[in-house]
Amino acid sequence: MNAAAPRLTAALGNRYDTRYLIDGAITVDGFTLDFVDSGKHPWISFREMITRLPWDIGEQAFSHYLIARDQGRPLTAVPVFPSRFFPQLGAVVRRGAGIDHPRDLAGRRVGVMGFGYNPAVWLRGILERQYDVDPRDIIWVEDSDNRFFAGLDYPRGGYQVERMAGIDGLDGRGTTPGPVAALARGDIDACFAPAGGPPPDDVCQPLFEDRLAACESWLDAGGVFPINTVVTLRTETVERHPTLPSALYRAMVAARLRYHEATDDSDHMGMPYAWLDQRGLFPDCHGIETNREAIECMIDFCSRQGVIRTRPRATDLFCEGVAGDGSRQH
Repeated sequence: MNAAAPRLTAALGNRYDTRYLIDGAITVDGFTLDFVDSGKHPWISFREMITRLPWDIGEQAFSHYLIARDQGRPLTAVPVFPSRFFPQLGAVVRRGAGIDHPRDLAGRRVGVMGFGYNPAVWLRGILERQYDVDPRDIIWVEDSDNRFFAGLDYPRGGYQVERMAGIDGLDGRGTTPGPVAALARGDIDACFAPAGGPPPDDVCQPLFEDRLAACESWLDAGGVFPINTVVTLRTETVERHPTLPSALYRAMVAARLRYHEATDDSDHMGMPYAWLDQRGLFPDCHGIETNREAIECMIDFCSRQGVIRTRPRATDLFCEGVAGDGSRQH
């Protein structure tokens, strides 16, 4: 790397393909990246990257990025999606609450880290589209701390929304949720949590008894593999360094290929690799066209739920000239 190359700061989760940039195995042509310690899971930097924007590059939850853009935050992105997930995996209900089917959520109090946080937006859309559950019939209870996504006063679209402490079951920098105090107290009837949700115990159980079957049902009904995170950039940084988006995209494509070649895990992003492979979901690839359906699905969900005021086109969300060729990277 040229010693005179511009030095930029970046906050990415140290996992999957991004780890190859963090450990220096893959570099961004023409730039030197100085990484902050975001740990394995990047949610600890989400809130900063839509409020103070302290880094040039930052991994961000996809719905957060759409909301931040809609609120006029000076952010853009490259069509790179380090992680994907199925929010059905993290939906839990309180035992004895009488919730045996998604339709039973009507009139109940459902805890979320924040109304606009990624699993909540995706799962509300899935409930409405697949199970004919009107999310406006549900009382949404936001965690009053909201470590994921505080600092923007975005709209809630006329939904029933309350705030309460004790919904965030995450411990420190980790992302494996533990017990949710509000569930244990009986203050909420269900919780939509990240990363598979809190483990079943004498307080909670999964909303979907067979979680993988619920994911399969969504896919069979024409659903998408939901995007979890996207790589964002400060617009001011892109204006100063117009070659950065393409260089970063190329590096991330190379990192994804390296990850595909190296992975020998039986589990990928909380799901069995064999299951993902059988469904044609992995190996995956970056770029707009190959991910357009999932991008437009999230735009639709955010728009229908009223958390964004304008409805962008998929191409509007990403740096000009960085669309990707849509080829499968494996």
